[in-house]
Amino acid sequence: MGIFFYLYFMTERKKITEIREAYTINKKVRNETGELVNVQQTAYRYKEVNYVDGWARFGGFLLDLVFILIFEAIVGVAIAVLVLTFGDESYIDSQEFDILTRLLTFLVIRPAYYIIFEGSSQASLAKMILGRVVVNEYGEKPSWGQIIGRSYGRIVPFEFFSCLGTLGWHDTWSNTFVLRKKDLYDLQVAMKMQEFGKEEVISPA
Repeated sequence: MGIFFYLYFMTERKKITEIREAYTINKKVRNETGELVNVQQTAYRYKEVNYVDGWARFGGFLLDLVFILIFEAIVGVAIAVLVLTFGDESYIDSQEFDILTRLLTFLVIRPAYYIIFEGSSQASLAKMILGRVVVNEYGEKPSWGQIIGRSYGRIVPFEFFSCLGTLGWHDTWSNTFVLRKKDLYDLQVAMKMQEFGKEEVISPA
């Protein structure tokens, strides 16, 4: 039974919001003679998670939008070629074709862009360029269900403005987060230290 609990403790995953760090605080106490002296004490707190948020996040969205428009143009040309090859040329100028392509763009192509890139590499093209990555609550690669959920969450009108806050709606709905690779590495190191009962001590400035 003791071995079981030991193995469970050592293998239990920690969420990125549950990582502790030790820090020292200066405190004045009275010694045996009644004089006030400075002493340092060790305390613990949850490590701050540095999410990519605000304008940095919104800027990433704008860069992704450029790639999405290119992606849509490529798919649009492919569809037009197929219609011209196997269908009626006049259909391209019809209102029905216009509505169909708009729905296809909104409901398939745009979500597909994020599903393909974030599902395979945890990052859209803009995130790759900016050194960012999508993770789940444990700092690991999200499941395909989470990736699909966050990708379709983006089609909600005006959802992209939510990225100006700490988390976008599509992050919250899918329980995923966007971090800088450097910050994710620091969190992973802190997780390993906590697993072995060692927290980094942060000295006061």
